Amino acid sequence: MEIRHEDLVGTFEQKKKLVSQFTLFDDIFFSVVMQDKDTAEYVTRLCTGIPDLKLINSNIQQALRNLIGKSSTLDFIGEDSTGKVFNIEVQNVGDKAHFGPMRSRFHQSIIDASLVPKGEKDYDKLPDVYVIFITPFNPLKEYGREKVVYTSKTYIDGIEWNRKVHEIYLNAEVKDGSELSEMLQYFKTADPNDDRFGPLSNSVRKYKYVDEEVDYMCRAVEEYAMERERIAVEKANEESAKKTAEEIARKSVRFVDSLLKNGFPLEEALEMAEIDEETYNSHRIA
Repeated sequence: MEIRHEDLVGTFEQKKKLVSQFTLFDDIFFSVVMQDKDTAEYVTRLCTGIPDLKLINSNIQQALRNLIGKSSTLDFIGEDSTGKVFNIEVQNVGDKAHFGPMRSRFHQSIIDASLVPKGEKDYDKLPDVYVIFITPFNPLKEYGREKVVYTSKTYIDGIEWNRKVHEIYLNAEVKDGSELSEMLQYFKTADPNDDRFGPLSNSVRKYKYVDEEVDYMCRAVEEYAMERERIAVEKANEESAKKTAEEIARKSVRFVDSLLKNGFPLEEALEMAEIDEETYNSHRIA
């Protein structure tokens, strides 16, 4: 669901109605729901197939926020009692055109960057990292694949090259009747009246029904929307500044050209136009 700033202006009941429409494929709702330890543990166990997985409290999320400068990059990240790190990302239908292996590479890179202390040379100390994507669409449908779960490993000349990175791709388009598949179907509805999924159902119901928690959810969404708006404004300003710089460069090139036609040496013309030769050559029209 696209969250617009105008949607957040109104009465509490209007905001509550907005929250009631969220599914677990809305990353902000998923992130808030996963703040509950029991819920995060339940979802991570099903996603990984590790039934005895125990998540512990950690400062990894905060460390990543400090590193990358924004909190909206990772939907969920946690650490288990053995030191394994789990990153779960939900993708909506709008992400389909841009979804691919490079997303996994990006998420893995920022996790590794936060876990390796500066100057550390012993890379064997890197923990196992699980990068998990959950999508409403089947990412390999065009290749004739029809599975709920896809995994990826690295091989060198047919030999598995264990980088301790586990990539798992889960989708809610394919159904196979498994408990995991049923949970992925629930991601599409986030029905607060569906109590089949234990702590996950409890968290969804809490954030959609309990006024205090709905209020917290509304504030989280508002902060999210404001952050998105800030990023959009920054991007627009950067593009505007770049366009202005390009236009100034082109005008300077035209000025240099006119000076050259009037017999000025190139070096002197560049100095008068206050640009260097590289800028001149890259912007002049042949």
